[in-house]
Amino acid sequence: MTVQPPGEWSGADPRYRGYRRGRGSVVLDHRVRVALDLLPRGARRLLDLGAGDGYLAARLATATGATTAVAVDVGAPEPLAPRPRRVERVTARLPGPLPFRDGSFDVVVSLETIEHILDPDALLAEVHRLLVPGGTLVLSTPRLDSLLVIGSLLLGVQPPGVECSTRRRYGSPFGEQRASGHVHLFTRRALAEALAANGFRLDGYGEGRFSSSWWQAVRSDRRPRPLDLALRAGFAVYDLVPFRKDVMVVRATRVGVGAP
Repeated sequence: MTVQPPGEWSGADPRYRGYRRGRGSVVLDHRVRVALDLLPRGARRLLDLGAGDGYLAARLATATGATTAVAVDVGAPEPLAPRPRRVERVTARLPGPLPFRDGSFDVVVSLETIEHILDPDALLAEVHRLLVPGGTLVLSTPRLDSLLVIGSLLLGVQPPGVECSTRRRYGSPFGEQRASGHVHLFTRRALAEALAANGFRLDGYGEGRFSSSWWQAVRSDRRPRPLDLALRAGFAVYDLVPFRKDVMVVRATRVGVGAP
């Protein structure tokens, strides 16, 4: 994410969008593919919060069968690939309030957004307001207690995504030095509690592979170098571990009254 002054949502980062153009196709980040699998089918109205250029909103709406797709972000960059369907673009800062009536959507998607928000509860409360009763939230965010974070701390290096500056990623051994602007990170337990406190029931869970998101970031920044290829191979082996991966992707149902 492009870093902004404290208190402001930073908007879409043109270098990383959760997908990239491959040779004759569009390559989705693994966390996005997990989110597609968790989406309900048959929804009519889908909202993507922190949607970037709107390309993923189009893919998500197509997957769930929504007739209306709305993409919200602070900016509106041009997509890297043609959107497969029409998406309504709304420019607004998160967490809101957003210019929609209560219960306007059946599905809200927010991928890699909540960790950039100074008040995550405000974002969840706004999602609760916008969803119909029984509506679905699909959300992804880095996992604070992933094996990579724990292993990095044991080695005395700054874990990927756990940042100590809004200007530069200090202490990282992975060669990728731009800061992402993460201000809040969750363990799995903390995310479940935050959802419950804001009127959601967690009813689906998946995890994204670090090698996929890291490679997407590298490819959006530069041509791959020999060290990048070696690290990618190492991360692919790490991804074979079937638990405590690096990105949580959850599906939650709006069931109760949101937090005041």
